[in-house]
Amino acid sequence: MKLGVLGSTGSVGSQTLEVVKKFSDEIELVGILANRASEKLLKQAREFKPKFVVSYEEPTKDWLEALPKETTYLKGDEGLIAIIENSERLMNAISGIYGIKPTYEILKRGKVLLASNKESIICLGNLIRENRDRVIPVDSEHNALFQLLNSVSREEIKYIYLTASGGPFKDKSLEELKSVSVEEALIHPRWNMGEKITVDSATLMNKGFEMLEAMYLFDIPLENIKVVIHPQSFVHGIVELVDGSFLMHASQTDMKIPIMHAIFYPKRRDFPFKKASLLELSPITFERVDTEKFKAIEIAKWVGFMGGAYVPVLVGADEEAVKLFLERKIGFLDIVELVERTISEVNFKDPETLEEVLEAVEWGRKKVRELYEKVCASR
Repeated sequence: MKLGVLGSTGSVGSQTLEVVKKFSDEIELVGILANRASEKLLKQAREFKPKFVVSYEEPTKDWLEALPKETTYLKGDEGLIAIIENSERLMNAISGIYGIKPTYEILKRGKVLLASNKESIICLGNLIRENRDRVIPVDSEHNALFQLLNSVSREEIKYIYLTASGGPFKDKSLEELKSVSVEEALIHPRWNMGEKITVDSATLMNKGFEMLEAMYLFDIPLENIKVVIHPQSFVHGIVELVDGSFLMHASQTDMKIPIMHAIFYPKRRDFPFKKASLLELSPITFERVDTEKFKAIEIAKWVGFMGGAYVPVLVGADEEAVKLFLERKIGFLDIVELVERTISEVNFKDPETLEEVLEAVEWGRKKVRELYEKVCASR
């Protein structure tokens, strides 16, 4: 199998390379891509010796000279296209809005997308619908639902459930949330992820995004998609059937499990890493989501019902609001407040092309920054 890994230096990308290392006799690593020409990217290139290594940042002369002779360096979109055209399956593990264009290019070129970028799935919803047979979800929740939904007929399904750990602030009051710090928001109770998605997990915006993802990936009406708090994070997806049965997919909190499933689907391989026993996946509890405290889920759901331009604007607005929070310019509760105010001002036509989608994302980012300058910066 010829595999390309986009976003190779991030959490999911790095774990994908761990899987590649274990199955080097079955996987040919065509290329790796990252934004920065970092030491980590260079180390990956030297270890795995892919055909291509790509960055959007200009590398130094010493960096280029340190590449293995088997590897060709390409910059930016030229390298992105080279990796896509020479691969059969592509892991899109690029963080945030920068993963939108790669998803578009992968699917337009008829390749299999291993989808680990939420923003691109929801911004390119129609393209995803048209290419479902070539999209394999990697996020633990959607990978779990992908497996469960393949085991039942559509008329048997009543609801599907996405599980959320609740993040670090599940038990804090609304008053306490006003003063939480960046450091506190970046401590996830179960998963080790990048900064953006960790903050989205704390606001529960990631679950809002995941509801929209599920709608596009599985053709499930939004009103049949629910979110429950599951603090242990062992159950990743649940399907409720019309007869009152619940089918659940459970595993240890290790992203290499869904990564392996996606890479080798429809086959399965023995898991060559540390495994948890069934008794270690205990106890398992579920709780309701406090949507008054965590408004992001209801906002995302409203955006899903509205569709069109609202979706990429939501994505862009959240990207910029989280950035402002990480820069310590706004408070934790201001993130969702700015997002809500931004989507309330959408007044342009629905995007039809990739360029228009990206313009709507950028509009959302700029509007958040504009609102920040008007309101938050003057406090």
